[in-house]
Amino acid sequence: MSDSILLSDSDEAALDPAVQQLDGWSLERVTAGELANAVAARPGVRAVVVASSDPDVLRAVVERSHSCGVPVVVACADDTARRRAVELRAEEWYRCPADANEIAQRIRSAVGRGSPSGLLEDRVERVEYEQMLHDSLTGLPTLPVMIERSRSLFKERGELVVLYLNFVRYSKIEEIYGWEKLDAVLETTAAAVREFLDDTALSTSRLMVSFTNDDDFIFFHVPATGVAAASENEITDMVARLQRHVGGRIEAQHGEDIAALFDIYVGRAHVYYNPKIRLERMIYRGIREAANAARSIEERERGRRVADLRSSLRDRAVYVDYHPIVVTETQEIFGYEALARGVMRSLRSPEVMFDVAAEADLVWELSRLCRSRAIEGIETRLQPNELLFLNVDPHDFSDPAFNEDEVKYPERVVIEITERTAIKDYPKFRERLRIFRERGFRFAVDDAGSGYAGLGSIANLEPDFIKLDISLINAIDTNFIKQNLVETMVRFSNDHGAMVIAEGVERAEEFKTVKDLGVHLVQGFFLHRPLHLPLSPIAEPAKR
Repeated sequence: MSDSILLSDSDEAALDPAVQQLDGWSLERVTAGELANAVAARPGVRAVVVASSDPDVLRAVVERSHSCGVPVVVACADDTARRRAVELRAEEWYRCPADANEIAQRIRSAVGRGSPSGLLEDRVERVEYEQMLHDSLTGLPTLPVMIERSRSLFKERGELVVLYLNFVRYSKIEEIYGWEKLDAVLETTAAAVREFLDDTALSTSRLMVSFTNDDDFIFFHVPATGVAAASENEITDMVARLQRHVGGRIEAQHGEDIAALFDIYVGRAHVYYNPKIRLERMIYRGIREAANAARSIEERERGRRVADLRSSLRDRAVYVDYHPIVVTETQEIFGYEALARGVMRSLRSPEVMFDVAAEADLVWELSRLCRSRAIEGIETRLQPNELLFLNVDPHDFSDPAFNEDEVKYPERVVIEITERTAIKDYPKFRERLRIFRERGFRFAVDDAGSGYAGLGSIANLEPDFIKLDISLINAIDTNFIKQNLVETMVRFSNDHGAMVIAEGVERAEEFKTVKDLGVHLVQGFFLHRPLHLPLSPIAEPAKR
């Protein structure tokens, strides 16, 4: 009988050859319901692989295993399972199906991370060493590993093409949706890039991350013998196809709003081998050159986007998506949030559009156009009993063109205070709100729990609605801290005559959780997709 047992409820065929790669280990399979108790009952258990999708089973297995000093690897069938694994602090996870090599690697890593033996310093060093070699999120090797793997090829061929993939606005995804969503997007990105490479002439390229958990990628491409290195035109064509491929995968898996934030700039450097110069130094210089080239392309694109924005303002090239807000208990339509989007693809995302407007000092002009487009829908799109939620930044209240007479039906409008900028003078701001309230407007604090929209804003603005930030709702079914925060916010709202809106509900588990917590209103793709207001003839960009 082996002294090292891998315990699992998984029926994956790859698990058997994976265990064979672990010297002296044996595999014992039990049912999911027996797994937690079996960890303590069987001496010699070195690690557990759990594949159950039942959150209660997973929680019980992790807690029992950790109490026994046994590391856990979670075999994840989807993003929900991955989020649960991270939330419960499992030592490792992998996406099913996986091959035997990856499973064995994850088990070794889990044992290294969770080993109760040895000094703490030894365990820390082991984890640091593993993270230097491998990014557990994307499955990609890190730069030091790839330098060693490419060393002999680089010397033999005498040249190396370095491509630096700068995925812009991925930080914006994390800021808006939370780290769990960005992790999932990075997984999709890495898989899509590898898939793309397999179908191109660059299939022998080596893809990596600079550091673990990095959100930029690097290619090393050593041309095959007798084949010329890819030209600038070929690289440009490849980048365009790569962008379409990755963008399509992101939209299919994460939705149009996330895909609208996706953009990629690729810088290129051609490094020639010189035996007088240390190889590592040559490669690092090439990476810096490629990264600088990617940033230069991004700067040029910013100028183009400003020109696109000026054109859009002139031609009123903005349309509105109406996102339904529903009553949690009955799922009846309560109202719609008006979300303006640019007709031009470069300005499709409202976050991008307003970022460009801020750079060009055109925020007031853009806000006026977006409000005008949104208000059109009160009579053309909404039913008489439905409210229009209108996004307004505190900075807009200083715009002379924005006043309480701008809307024909103020009693049907909820002004969402969207704090892209901080409120600096609360007494003055509250006075402006009082004037609007007297005309019949109601108010909501948007993105509560994120950025400036904290408890201070809620206390000072006394809103009728509190919209919980999407990062609080994402994966709330697996995060007890988020659940406690939302429960507290609901209790506060009930005490003060306000209503809580959970935005960004995308899954049945999230909807059930916020419903159980007493959230009054819900917004998200799980219940309704946004509805487009037809463009008027003047909304299309003018032909030039």
